[in-house]
Amino acid sequence: MIMKSLKYIIGILMFAFVSCSEEEFVPNETLLGLGGDVQTSSEVDQWIYENLTKPYNIDVKYKWDQAELDKNKTLVPIKEDLVIPVMKMIKKIWIDTYVELAGTSFICQLAPKRFVLVGSPSYNSGGTYTAGEAEGGRKITIYRLNWYDESGDKDEFMDLVQNIVKTVHHEFAHIMHQTIMYPTEFKSITPEGYLSAWNNTTDAEAIKLGFISPYARSTPNEDFVEMIARIAVYGPEWWEARVAQAAEIYADPAQNVGMTYDPVEVFRLKESYVINYLKDVWGINFYDQEGEKGLVGMVQDAIKEVVNGSTDN
Repeated sequence: MIMKSLKYIIGILMFAFVSCSEEEFVPNETLLGLGGDVQTSSEVDQWIYENLTKPYNIDVKYKWDQAELDKNKTLVPIKEDLVIPVMKMIKKIWIDTYVELAGTSFICQLAPKRFVLVGSPSYNSGGTYTAGEAEGGRKITIYRLNWYDESGDKDEFMDLVQNIVKTVHHEFAHIMHQTIMYPTEFKSITPEGYLSAWNNTTDAEAIKLGFISPYARSTPNEDFVEMIARIAVYGPEWWEARVAQAAEIYADPAQNVGMTYDPVEVFRLKESYVINYLKDVWGINFYDQEGEKGLVGMVQDAIKEVVNGSTDN
């Protein structure tokens, strides 16, 4: 009886297999991702392709995909009508600047291949938030983009634009030094100043120790790229004001207790490493030279044009 039952079951299975194999498979038109869905290209997609993907092989992901992001964070997508204005701004202040200074091939070689745009900030423990991050030089994620408002208060808009492009210039500087490292001597300028709990550092404390920002204290790599990004984005006057503040602290007996070095000398030394690295390795002038705009001057001009309502493409 058992043998007969097994033969009967096997026979049914073989019949079912033959019957199914003889039928032509037709994709289910209602199931997404299984052959039935049709992806349409929007105006936003076309702009991205023509202005970023085609010339520079850069993709922009703005439609929601949790797989691209930290699953432990509560985040929201960017508003679709902000995608083109945000990327026009980034293109003008970052891509166009480096293309003019170093050529299209430079951007094609080093630029991250994907931008991921997120509407909300990415909050961390300790009261800080992440404005942007890069992964292995291949992807840059930018947060807080739903606050982008070209018609709002000029000062607030300037602050947001600077914050966004500082993140991009910061992450791109990482890609540059990951491709060709800056001189390792830079790490020995203020070795005892680096601190994992950098978020407990005030601006004044950072300046006193010869760091351009509290975050610059986290590692030598962050110190180096913060010098590039912050001077370029906030400008030479902002930078000189920080150096002047360091000089005041060092000259004041009430503030210089325990100081073992002059932070002004440290700032100038770090600045010289940045200038020489960009020029010697990439052929880029950091500051204006003999009437020709350098990185800082060009970024400053582009930021002013954006804030005053002028973007190309």
